[in-house]
Amino acid sequence: MPATPCKTIHLLESLNLFGLTHLDSVILAALADERPLLLIAPHGTAKSELLNRLAECLGLEHRHYNASLIAFDDLLGFPVPNAARTGLDYLPTPGNLWNAESVFLDEISRCRPESQNKLFSVIHEKRIQGLALPRLRYRWSAMNPPLTGDEEESEEVYEGSLPLDPALSDRFAYVVTLPALQDLDGPVRRRIILQGGDPPATRPDLAGLIKQAQRHANVDRKFRHDWAARYVDALVGPLQEARLAISGRRAVGLARSILAIAGAGQALKLDLGLEGAAFLALKWGLPQRGQGRRIEESKLRALHALALQVVGEGSSGLWSRIRGERDPVRRVALGLAHHPKEISKLELSNLVSDAFASLTVPRRHLLALVLAPHLLRRPCVNVPTLELLTTILDKLRTFSEANAHTVTAAIGQVRSLNAKLARIAKLGTGDTALGNLLMYLLVVEKEDFEPEALLELAREWRDLFAGPANEGAA
Repeated sequence: MPATPCKTIHLLESLNLFGLTHLDSVILAALADERPLLLIAPHGTAKSELLNRLAECLGLEHRHYNASLIAFDDLLGFPVPNAARTGLDYLPTPGNLWNAESVFLDEISRCRPESQNKLFSVIHEKRIQGLALPRLRYRWSAMNPPLTGDEEESEEVYEGSLPLDPALSDRFAYVVTLPALQDLDGPVRRRIILQGGDPPATRPDLAGLIKQAQRHANVDRKFRHDWAARYVDALVGPLQEARLAISGRRAVGLARSILAIAGAGQALKLDLGLEGAAFLALKWGLPQRGQGRRIEESKLRALHALALQVVGEGSSGLWSRIRGERDPVRRVALGLAHHPKEISKLELSNLVSDAFASLTVPRRHLLALVLAPHLLRRPCVNVPTLELLTTILDKLRTFSEANAHTVTAAIGQVRSLNAKLARIAKLGTGDTALGNLLMYLLVVEKEDFEPEALLELAREWRDLFAGPANEGAA
């Protein structure tokens, strides 16, 4: 008789929170490893309900503060001189933090900077005024999408919600966005309308799920942690190039999140595996969301695929060498040297496109001049990538075939322009194509560049591609 498949546990649905099933493993991981969680979403998306229902379900001594209105006495109690008149004691109040097991700092993006600074140590260290909060386990916050100035006209904006300070945002291990009502499909919206207003009559065994998640996260921990460390290490360079650079603290935290989410997935009977857990850790572990950055999922999936490629071949593999190379043009040379045996056409195309996108305009033109002949000699990149380079070559050809060129410049720029033209003429490159490139950049593109530096770079790149091209062709 075939085994009965394990039924997936829908954690948030069991709390009458619908449309959030995709976040079950992330929320359970945040509960299991007890690191700070930040929710970002428009008003009315159940941010507060989610966090308050979790606290109620766990029977926690819970505090819910509006961070934009908070007074420090609310957190500490009322200050009075101690008996010896050498310092202060704090008279307890019903809402102070001393006995709290969970704290929810709502509207944190509407705080004044001085208030954010006071809350910083609560979130990061579980301390206040340097004093430990020994019972505090969970630190949660919520905010509306911050105003960045990049919003479209049709978007709802929250003028009072400001981007978090980068250091504060970096203290949240999980930075999670919730969907708006209109982003959910019809059946889910109707469930919210019918059932979402009240907590469930029967609470799920959340404490039991947390223990299971913690236990699963510790199974084969050394192997998993080594894998997670290599995965995160493979992300460091690509994330920086994608303008999503992470700190050392965040790198440590992402590796830890992979284990926590993998354990939570097992507790919920989800088939995530380490790779699935790693993607969720990446997706919901970047602090830039708290600063209002929009992060496209397609970009994250591409970064994830690159990291998996490196992890799959080990630390001494080709992709580790390629991704470990900081210079994007040298990465192309490495890829070209190993095409087609180890690097596919698509992979080499991506390397070329990434390098092209990272360069200044003069260097893009130089790359086209130097690299295109190698790529045209044999079909090793796709058509869109090749067109990036050949479009530039076509412009250079049109420029070089013209009998004369008219140069326009402001009176104040004429002397500088003439001086640069004279410098180009004196270089005596002996290379008509390169000379035309320098003239084109100056006359047509009106780029400001150092001709001598670009000429030296041309020599370096030609030497660089001479070896790889011949090796790959062989």
